[in-house]
Amino acid sequence: MKSNTTSSSTPISSSDTSVSSPPQEWLLEYILPSNSNKKEWSLQRVLLTTIAIILYVSAVIYVGISVLSDRGILSLSPEVETCDIQEGNNSCSAEDTTIIHRGKKIDGNVKASHLAQAYQDIKTEYANLAIHSSNSHNWQILSKHADGSTVSLLEHPTDVSCPYVRMRTIMPGTIQEVWNFLDLSNWDTSMPKMDPFYEGLEIHGEYKHRGIHMKLARKTIKRLVTFGKRDFTFVSVSDHPRGDGAWVSGTVSVVTDEIPRMNGYVRAYQDSIAFYESLENAKDTNKPQMKLTIVFRIDLNDTRDGGDGGFVPMWAYVKTVGTTGMASVQNMKRQLEIISKERESIGSDDSGRASCDNSWLARIRNGSTQKC
Repeated sequence: MKSNTTSSSTPISSSDTSVSSPPQEWLLEYILPSNSNKKEWSLQRVLLTTIAIILYVSAVIYVGISVLSDRGILSLSPEVETCDIQEGNNSCSAEDTTIIHRGKKIDGNVKASHLAQAYQDIKTEYANLAIHSSNSHNWQILSKHADGSTVSLLEHPTDVSCPYVRMRTIMPGTIQEVWNFLDLSNWDTSMPKMDPFYEGLEIHGEYKHRGIHMKLARKTIKRLVTFGKRDFTFVSVSDHPRGDGAWVSGTVSVVTDEIPRMNGYVRAYQDSIAFYESLENAKDTNKPQMKLTIVFRIDLNDTRDGGDGGFVPMWAYVKTVGTTGMASVQNMKRQLEIISKERESIGSDDSGRASCDNSWLARIRNGSTQKC
């Protein structure tokens, strides 16, 4: 996709490093300081220690429950009906009552019509959530910037662990410039500047169907602290403008034998739709600007048959997505501003050279030998 996103925004805010010592040792060193530091003990440190212990125990319990569930030893709410949002257009299926399977399953050879249908299945749903004002009161703002950018969250009606996230902002540049910046062909240069975990992208095929241009791709990201690397398989969609003039692009997770799981990676899933709307030039600078809205859902764990689980606590994702999402938005704005300034600089240089070239004959007639 253009994207995403969302993405383009990987929701764990940490550097690509592994823990140098087990968490237990770190906690002991923190709780039991050396004799020289015992006098520095304070109420603040007691509170921080308590919080650290609670978080650590919660993570251990979460992973333990996940392991037991995956092995069939423990069943969590087996009577609760769940939904496959990709294969049932967000409608519940009585056949699958224990696991939510991510990604649109495509059997056999991948066809353009299959990919287009996967995209259409979520396009209307996400458009309603992103654009229509009737849904605005349901969104919880997680982060807000002075420039008006917001990151909001909306719980999914049947899948609380995987909520919708919406990012809204005013971007410098025209719709075409922002569209190009987010195009898959530019990800190797644009994504590392927005997403520190971005590792690479592979295009597995290009398709067209009724005016929709699609690319079947795999994105990989680096290790998430102590959690393994992830791979995302998706169809990136470039849609024609809607009736109101807004441009639309998206990424839809797909599951196909043509792109099997990678050894050493955990399969992850992300669906996103981006809307590009034109605005009048900025009043203070008279430079072009546009409105960008991205709605996405992401799951960093693999619950499909043959998956490795992943064990990333989704509560941690929910707690951090506001901060990481806003950081991604601001990084993107800065990159677009840099590109705009470079474009203006090149334009100024070209203008200066053109002026010099135009006056070359006049300089010769005047007997001047000065070079431009």
